[in-house]
Amino acid sequence: MKAKFAVFSDYCDAGHVVCETYEEALAEYNERIEDDSSNGVDAYLCVVIDEYKAK
Repeated sequence: MKAKFAVFSDYCDAGHVVCETYEEALAEYNERIEDDSSNGVDAYLCVVIDEYKAK
C-alpha cells in the first residue's frame, strides 16, 4: 500500500486535504501555518494508516 498524507486544521470545518506525496502535504501544511488568517488554528500533518471508502 502506498502511503498517503493528510493535512487538517483543528477547527469545526476542518477543510482536510489528502495528498499522494509527503512534499505536497508539507507544502499544504506550511501554507496553513504561515498564513496569518489561519495561524491561530492548530494544524496537523499525518500519515494515513488506513482508508475506508463508503459505497
